[in-house]
Amino acid sequence: MCLIALLFQVHADTPLIMAANREEFYSRGGEPPRLFDGLAAVGGQDPIRGGTWLGVNSHGLIVAVTNREKRRRPQDPDPPSRGWLVRSLLVHPTAKDAEQQAIEELRTARYEGCNIVCADCNHAAVLHAGDELRIEQLPPGIHVVANRDVNDPFDARVAQVRDWFGRHELPNTQQTLEKLQRLCASPTVCFRLDDRGTVSSSILALANRASEAVYLHAQGSPSETAYDDYSDLLRSILRLKGNTS
Repeated sequence: MCLIALLFQVHADTPLIMAANREEFYSRGGEPPRLFDGLAAVGGQDPIRGGTWLGVNSHGLIVAVTNREKRRRPQDPDPPSRGWLVRSLLVHPTAKDAEQQAIEELRTARYEGCNIVCADCNHAAVLHAGDELRIEQLPPGIHVVANRDVNDPFDARVAQVRDWFGRHELPNTQQTLEKLQRLCASPTVCFRLDDRGTVSSSILALANRASEAVYLHAQGSPSETAYDDYSDLLRSILRLKGNTS
């Protein structure tokens, strides 16, 4: 399981904010944010198959994935990595371009079930790839996705997180980032079992100025682990495209 909260065009100065808790077996917790080899993008890296669950590129495109139930399993006994799909989508300059490639890939039904989020400051969508492929274009606002549909009212944890947003004012970017850290560390969002649980948490904010972009990451459950600041790493790749404002 994983949980993603997306604030799309909620703040004029920071059109895209994403908070994501990664939930995995502890043995597959993942590596902290890094620059991907041969790609102007950063994100965590899966230690087993080398893909990523969340990445952002120099164009300001964010791609993320959560698992999803799929009754019809792929015929391939070793289906392609969903994390590698996320990484491959980060070559694109826009969320619309990434969305189109994701549609083409997921239509092959070669992958295990998943939800793919493709978002930039101008466009956001979730691809629901369960037993059928459905694309949900997201309007401006706050959206939450876990292992079923985005904003699914029958997903208890999604409903609890949406209720949390309804009870908390987010007047500006700074207060939003502070409150998101508390949300991601809360018992509503974090969980722990003997062999798996919340293994990391990331909060990304893409502002109108590259110099104000934010990347916070807790390498461990945020209920027990402080967030480290990787903003300089993110800003360094955003400047690769000449966005030095």
